[in-house]
Amino acid sequence: PCVLHQAMSIRALLVVGSLLGSATGVAVGPSVRVRQTARRLPHPVLSAESSFEAKLREFAPAAELPTVRGEMVRLQNALQAAIDDQDFTTAAMVRDDIAELRSKDPAIMSVSLREDLEGAVLKEDYQMASNLRDQLLVLRRFLPQYQLAGLWKGNYPNHGDELVRIHYEGDVLYATKVTGDVHVPAGEVTFQADLSQPFDQAMRIGSNALEESGVRVEVVSLSSDGSQEQREVEQFQGEGRIAAINFEHAHFVPGQLFLMDEDVLGFLWLPLGTFVVFSRVHEDKECSPAAAAAAA
Repeated sequence: PCVLHQAMSIRALLVVGSLLGSATGVAVGPSVRVRQTARRLPHPVLSAESSFEAKLREFAPAAELPTVRGEMVRLQNALQAAIDDQDFTTAAMVRDDIAELRSKDPAIMSVSLREDLEGAVLKEDYQMASNLRDQLLVLRRFLPQYQLAGLWKGNYPNHGDELVRIHYEGDVLYATKVTGDVHVPAGEVTFQADLSQPFDQAMRIGSNALEESGVRVEVVSLSSDGSQEQREVEQFQGEGRIAAINFEHAHFVPGQLFLMDEDVLGFLWLPLGTFVVFSRVHEDKECSPAAAAAAA
């Protein structure tokens, strides 16, 4: 019986091998089976993460982003001019320069990831959607507009210095008053801004709104010799709250958020033409008696 069993096993192996050997890489023989080693492919998730991490290292410092974006606008105009003149050699070089600058801007990647996330959800590829969501959360560390949480002090017309606390709900920034006044009391939102909109669209919409309101906001830097140089800053559409005395008829009006520096931002109530500059209150100052008295 043992000999018969062995013969049947060998025969079965020969039959399977003759049918599948050439397709599967199985070598046929009475006692030896050799399988071709499959090539190891990189795990798609790990490869995506490695590529993502490499791109993070290419980003420009936050302080340089407005300059990078201003240069992109200039190059896009140059690209269109080259195309109009049918100077395609120049157009190709400018196109490559734009691509290099785009790789330095985390906001560009944010837009791309959001689009990919929407596509993954539509395809019901929830594993990919989860990975993209996590990448967007990591990316926030490189976007200045998501680094503003905490206490800020601004000088309101007719009310003087007031404290506000900034926090986030998703992609919306909220500034809630810590120091209240007769119009907007403590605990109420004084302004809010949508941070999800691509910066170029926000700047374009903001510029039109500013022109219509007759208000012009310029941010300048002072050099060591006292000369002034205008510089670009990030802007986001928002809404500012206004109210009559005792918080009556409270409502939001169109506004614009300006990120002027790491520790300085401004908000413009467009219909009123009121611009308030806010300075960050650091934790050591936040816990000081003076800050506590101001917040009381």
